Amino acid sequence: MVELVFDKVNSVKIGLTAANCVTITNVLAFADRIVSVEDAMVRPYSVINDYNPSGVHQSHKYRELLLVLDTDWLKDTTDPASRWAYGATGQPINAAANKFAIDEDGDNTAIEYFVVAIRGHDGAETTRKYADVTTNTLWCVGETSEFSNEDGTPHQTVTFRFICLGDLI
Repeated sequence: MVELVFDKVNSVKIGLTAANCVTITNVLAFADRIVSVEDAMVRPYSVINDYNPSGVHQSHKYRELLLVLDTDWLKDTTDPASRWAYGATGQPINAAANKFAIDEDGDNTAIEYFVVAIRGHDGAETTRKYADVTTNTLWCVGETSEFSNEDGTPHQTVTFRFICLGDLI
């Protein structure tokens, strides 16, 4: 199983389209890996008699994306409306009215546009598209906050976990 971890991320764009999205720039790391529910991508066919047909069966798999932010704010501001995760005035991420990636009072909605811009060692930017005006393929499924009152703690990180049922576009 291959896990890609990127620590030079210029931005992550989440929204409806390229023109109608939120751009997140306080990204500490982004990770992408393929997960199989049964922990194996392919298995031999299993049968209950002596005849064993040749071939394999494909196990269900999906991509797990981890987005680690330095705080859960889109930008360094004290304005609650600018908070990316919960701000009611932020950009919606689904074509249905007022649907956001994380809904504290209801179901999380499918994200229709999700693009990560990664900076290479030479300064060139590479984009990875996970959803591009695509419905029902990508959801936010978890959020973990890490806070510390210890001196010298540089970051108060928040990790958002997404699942993507599609492949890179």
